[in-house]
Amino acid sequence: MDVRLQRLVAWRQHGKSKPATAGTAADEVAVIAKVTDVEEFEAMPEVTPGVVLGGTADDGTVIVTARIPVARLQNVRSQGFVVSLKAAQHLSHQLEATVREIQARPDDLPQGNSHGGQGVLVGIVDIGCDFAHQNFQAADGTTRIRKLWDQNARGSGEPDFAYGTVHSANAINVALTAGDPYRALGYGPDPSEPAHGTHVMDIAAGNGRGTGVPGVAPESELLFVDVANSDVPWSGSQVVGSNFGDSVQLLEALAFIFREAGQVPCVVNISLGTNGGPHDGTTLVEQGIDRLLAQAPNRSVCIAASNSFADGIHAAGTVPADGFRDLAWIVAPGDGTQNEMELWYPGNCALRLELVSPQGQSIGILGPGESGTASQEGQVVLFAANRLSDPNNGDNTIGVFLSPAVSSGRWILRLTGTTGVPVPFHVWIERDDNGQSTFEEPLDNTHTVGSISCGHNTIVVGSYDAHKPARPLSWFSSAGPTRDGRQKPEVSAPGHNVLAAASRSTNGTTRMSGTSMASPAVTGCVALLLAEARARNRSLAIEEIRSIVMKAVRSDPPPAGLAWNDRYGGGRLSAVNILRGL
Repeated sequence: MDVRLQRLVAWRQHGKSKPATAGTAADEVAVIAKVTDVEEFEAMPEVTPGVVLGGTADDGTVIVTARIPVARLQNVRSQGFVVSLKAAQHLSHQLEATVREIQARPDDLPQGNSHGGQGVLVGIVDIGCDFAHQNFQAADGTTRIRKLWDQNARGSGEPDFAYGTVHSANAINVALTAGDPYRALGYGPDPSEPAHGTHVMDIAAGNGRGTGVPGVAPESELLFVDVANSDVPWSGSQVVGSNFGDSVQLLEALAFIFREAGQVPCVVNISLGTNGGPHDGTTLVEQGIDRLLAQAPNRSVCIAASNSFADGIHAAGTVPADGFRDLAWIVAPGDGTQNEMELWYPGNCALRLELVSPQGQSIGILGPGESGTASQEGQVVLFAANRLSDPNNGDNTIGVFLSPAVSSGRWILRLTGTTGVPVPFHVWIERDDNGQSTFEEPLDNTHTVGSISCGHNTIVVGSYDAHKPARPLSWFSSAGPTRDGRQKPEVSAPGHNVLAAASRSTNGTTRMSGTSMASPAVTGCVALLLAEARARNRSLAIEEIRSIVMKAVRSDPPPAGLAWNDRYGGGRLSAVNILRGL
């Protein structure tokens, strides 16, 4: 493999990330490839095709350009039809491909069904809202955003939500008339990188006024919550057992949106998540969402499945009744980040944990109900807890925290049963975008849906590539089921190389990939459904909404006749089928 590509792979193995450029996303590289089979090469889910340079040479090879995630370079290079791989340029794809693939263009929809989400409130809980982008403005230049709650700002909030700053539509409209609307409002997305939330909102409900390419529900009203996570510890030993599933601020963001919606039909998109948690729908956020959705009709929440399928963050197995089970946890050399692991097992069993360092030294043994720390120069560098009977599901959990100060290498978690019965378990490594540790191969990539993606009433969305005829799964799109055996994700939608609104550009676009981009496509489709139900004076309970969406799927892929696929869900979403199912 090309030396420059080898260097990128080595950087990743040492916990370093490749920054985004004007032509590539973070941890992605543009390549030029010499291949013997263009169709096989471009069909790989890791490959975003660029251009074919000339015809087939006398030696049977063709030169093509593409973009490939750094994490998948070795896999692509190892294919027999790839003769050479070096740096290259690339092409981008349009949001129009998403709308076309899910059959949501106005001309695709049944006659008389083109409401475009009119009369529906689309809520976005995310990071970074570019209220000044023309795709979120009406024809007269006024905002389509009813309110924008910045939870991170210092302010008095509103009754029941007394923190952050809530910007009204009137305040946004005044700011839009200023030379610098962000300064005028006192809010704006980070100028250093494209805002995730802006991109997501455009897919769900942008009107194309600036870009010329509308999203799925362009006639809907918008409400955005720039969510904070300051109530969840993200550093130090307190991270053990904490994740988005415990975030008061995330749950309050949803309560705020539904309160603002009142009797107006409302669908909310959440394209956020972490890896930890019990993965059985019992986190307080998941329980809270389920209750909010059951509280009133014409409400729905769509959540991204997560992007952890190929990250090696999940393991599962059984500790034998008369022995032990070792798990190898690999921390890459040069990883300057903290690492966290969380293991869950039934509450009627008990496990003892022994932690063994990469040097083969036993750090200590924790019995059921015990916890312990290791310190260095007065700082906790290792913390482990073996906690019994979680109050939400009655199960037991083991959490381990490693600070950047501990040794990298192959850590061993030695699990021994203490109750004389086999003990089944699942374990996840927490998400770390700047230095992901992994379990040792062979990997078990099942049960990789996110920490808040396991509720009972939500619609969870996987990702595939709409730009390729085979509609292959995105290599990163996480897999179900939940730990308690339920079928998540429910559906899939295009989330690969989606070009949508770029923040701080007024009318520009940027490309992003992820289940984060697939979920808002489904959110927009639910808005179309709610708008049509409203036009027919029909009220839809969450069970009805979920049933209609889950039946409105297409196969091939996934294979026809298969009731559920652990990554496609029931199948690929169709807006036409959703409206026909009403």
